[in-house]
Amino acid sequence: MVPGSFITVFKVNQMNTILLIKTAIKSLLHHKGRSLLTALGIIIGIGSIVALIAIGKGAEKKIQQSILASGTNFIYISPGWPPETKRGKDVKKIYARHADILKKLCPTIQNTSPMVYHGSKIKSQNSSDFDTHINGCNESGMQISNCKIYSGTFIQKHHVQQASKVIVLCKETANSLFKKVDPIGKMVEIEKTVFKVIGVLDKIESQGSFNDRNKECYMPYTTVKKYLKLSFNDVVNGIFISTKRAELIPETVRHITKIMRMQHKLEENDPTDFTIFDQQGMLKAAGKASSTFSLFLLIVALIALLIGGIGVMNIMLVSVGERTQEIGIRMAVGANEKTIRMQFLFEALTLCSIGGIIGLILGVIIPIIASKFTGWYVVITPSSIFTAALTIILVALIFGFYPAYKASKLNPRSEERRVGKECRSRRLQY
Repeated sequence: MVPGSFITVFKVNQMNTILLIKTAIKSLLHHKGRSLLTALGIIIGIGSIVALIAIGKGAEKKIQQSILASGTNFIYISPGWPPETKRGKDVKKIYARHADILKKLCPTIQNTSPMVYHGSKIKSQNSSDFDTHINGCNESGMQISNCKIYSGTFIQKHHVQQASKVIVLCKETANSLFKKVDPIGKMVEIEKTVFKVIGVLDKIESQGSFNDRNKECYMPYTTVKKYLKLSFNDVVNGIFISTKRAELIPETVRHITKIMRMQHKLEENDPTDFTIFDQQGMLKAAGKASSTFSLFLLIVALIALLIGGIGVMNIMLVSVGERTQEIGIRMAVGANEKTIRMQFLFEALTLCSIGGIIGLILGVIIPIIASKFTGWYVVITPSSIFTAALTIILVALIFGFYPAYKASKLNPRSEERRVGKECRSRRLQY
């Protein structure tokens, strides 16, 4: 075949494709209401896929940011049975002295801090009560928590040793209590006890956190226990640890487990009665949970799309039955089975494409608008758009193939005779 023949064949195929698309659009416009209602199922299905993937990805990113914002290369130890561990008789407590022991015996640890938590209301002389979360820590708490000082100073070692009545405010807490006044050296009241403000932390980028860390404040853990919890023992809520490098976290966790089991005097067969959370493990667990959640949402969206696809197939079958005469005329003027099949496939593809494009637009716009009012974190990725587009094509081919195949195999004459017999039998009944 000469090169010019290839060009001719290409032009003919291109003209046939354009003609099929025009015919499909004309047929769909002939029944506007029916086509719109059929496309509605596709719109809902595709829109749900894009929107729910965006919400699922957003939730995953929000959790990741929350974990990363909590500290640098951190490990947290708390009393209690790990989820996968068989529970024993009782749980031993964690003491502040364990933080010093771990730092001394584990060379991969950078900093340690006993942690004591307390929720309360705080107020200044010229402000109303403000809800805050108090983190009791030692002088290493700022480095472990990945915070920076904005003004003043952070908790010092002598503050912890003397249980000094001092406090470090986070940015939003300081703004709420003192507005534009410099809070350094000012006094605040918590549960009828007065504390001196010695520092203000810089704004913490915690947009991924579920609790706004800028509304928190920091105190020496000894101060929290003495004046707020009214406790004079060495028991703490947990121990916050940072490693020298991120890659040292797994090795550090193994060392900590061994040391803490020795401190709790556990035998080899005794279950571990404390839980260790590390940044890498939490990120993996969060990713796994988010993937499961996203998969569940995707299944729900696919069910909606399946219903829409069934609707497309039913309408196409009705269309085939109504257009028996048209199919006969096309066959009479030379159309073969392939042409008839392609005609109805293009109609299904056109119908699904129109519904899919509208669904894609709504699937992108609605989550973005909803995020403005609900605070949801939404992530639109090219992969979700590609997945939706591929799904549109698959739905059109899967649910449009049987009606197209039935139309191509239709014998117009026998169909006319069958319809004629039905009509005559109905007239005889009446």
